[in-house]
Amino acid sequence: MLDPGHGGQHDGAPARFAPGHWEKEYALAISERIAAHLRAAGVDVQFTRTDNDTHVELRERINIANRLQADVFVSVHLNSTERPGPVGHESFFLSLDSSDDAAQRLAAFENTEGKVVERFAASPVPAGSPAAAILRDLSGTRAHQDAQRLAAAVQRRVTPLSPFPNRGVKQAPFAVLKGAAMPAIVFEAGFLNHRKEGRWIISDDGQAKLALGVAQGILDFGRDVLSARQPPAPQGALSP
Repeated sequence: MLDPGHGGQHDGAPARFAPGHWEKEYALAISERIAAHLRAAGVDVQFTRTDNDTHVELRERINIANRLQADVFVSVHLNSTERPGPVGHESFFLSLDSSDDAAQRLAAFENTEGKVVERFAASPVPAGSPAAAILRDLSGTRAHQDAQRLAAAVQRRVTPLSPFPNRGVKQAPFAVLKGAAMPAIVFEAGFLNHRKEGRWIISDDGQAKLALGVAQGILDFGRDVLSARQPPAPQGALSP
């Protein structure tokens, strides 16, 4: 399940070097390229949205993936900051606690569907609340543990294809990941407002390389983790 971030009235971050264009457009374009690679490898790919005019609520995105019993869920986004400076790609899995303040601010922004450009601190989840208990329980599930491995596989494959830094695998309370019954991650492809990376992300070459890396990471995860768990075929059975 590929989830191009934002959509409809929720534009996401503005493309600084392509005035009038927004994160939602490039998230979909990169997702379509990812899908092409996966389908060429024989993978069934579904989308949470297929055009830029459609808005899908954050909770419904995971609900769609759960209903279709998706093997993995990858939400594609592009980053931005109030003041240009940070650069690089990063992947997130769900956690009650964020890796750092930047991860917390990013999750807070994405959880608002990108209604504003300014980043702000997320309200903490009360330690004794039901939501906190649910998130802590998630840490013990196979899907949650696998999400870390999926994020690592994507980062490992994108890094040699991108001229910008690998910001690593991080954790944050992304609303779009809550309730996933499968390994689920948010991939932040880079910073739209960085003077070099922003131009690269909106270029054909940049989108092609980002998409290839993400697709390779998903395929690696499918082969090394999901396929490895399949029971061996009975002796004498024909391989598919």
